Amino acid sequence: MNVSVVSLSLGLSVALVSPALGQFGYALVGQFNLPAGTAAWDVGADGRAWALAGSTVYAQSSPGGGAFSAVGSVAPGTVADWGGTFIRVNDAGSMVAIGDNNFGASARVHFVSPAALASAGPGGASTLSVLSGNFDGNWNGNQFYVTGAASDFVPFVNRISFADATGSPVATRIITSVGGASGGVAFSGGRIFVGAGLGGRGTATGEVRSFDLLGVNDAGPPVAFNTGAAILGGPALSAWPLAFDDAGRLLVGGGDAFGGTSDIGYVAVIDLATGVRQLLSPAGTDTTYGVDFNAALNQIYVSEGGVVYAYAVPVPGSAAALTLSGLLIARRRRRG
Repeated sequence: MNVSVVSLSLGLSVALVSPALGQFGYALVGQFNLPAGTAAWDVGADGRAWALAGSTVYAQSSPGGGAFSAVGSVAPGTVADWGGTFIRVNDAGSMVAIGDNNFGASARVHFVSPAALASAGPGGASTLSVLSGNFDGNWNGNQFYVTGAASDFVPFVNRISFADATGSPVATRIITSVGGASGGVAFSGGRIFVGAGLGGRGTATGEVRSFDLLGVNDAGPPVAFNTGAAILGGPALSAWPLAFDDAGRLLVGGGDAFGGTSDIGYVAVIDLATGVRQLLSPAGTDTTYGVDFNAALNQIYVSEGGVVYAYAVPVPGSAAALTLSGLLIARRRRRG
């Protein structure tokens, strides 16, 4: 294990463990409940959590607070009776993407503004939509990327753009053959990270691969998942959902319920430079978790059973400082 030794003026030598080697220092600092019936949730750039319960969209009254209020509803039939697959708010807070959780030729991703939700009558807000299988999705700028599968059961990643004159969304296939089932999608450092939710096509359950985003956007025909760069440390859970914290560490949720590994019970925080990971299990190790990052509060959100647990992300060097502080206090006590 790599450590650095600091000699102090009082004659004490202290080994400071690098946070990149697994001592990341995340601390559980609070929790809140999602609205009853929540099928999917997200964190906006302003730090407020959003939730989709049935056809109703909710938003937190304040970042990290326990109160939610209804923003509005989409029209009946917009999402499946058993709930949508995801809700994702763009960084500007001006557009909400919703996966309808249907399968086959009729599956759609819907887009609606918070203003349209708030002003809609009892019939709910109408949406812009595009045909696409949908399991998970994330915004990157003004484009939306969605994982899913079509009626041929081949998992893919689609890029959804709003390029035409009418503003209607257009879906373009950019990655194909993502294992046996779709996982999550996230972005960092100009790369797109994609997970396989189930093994197949030479891919393990929980495998995460990354691609140069400009490269796959300009490639023409979709590229195969197994041509991407595999992350260090190997597969994790069911690679869904995926997110990144401000330290550039990959956050992985889900659980392998069908792939035979029984890999469940935690959220993995993975240092991509070393492959070292820290496990977060706020509600025990016999369940599956969702995860997202709240950049406004610098917190990792881990969800289970309608409860969201908040972990504070330490600033660089703070874990070493805390270790040093504790050692100095212990030395003073021994001297006293």
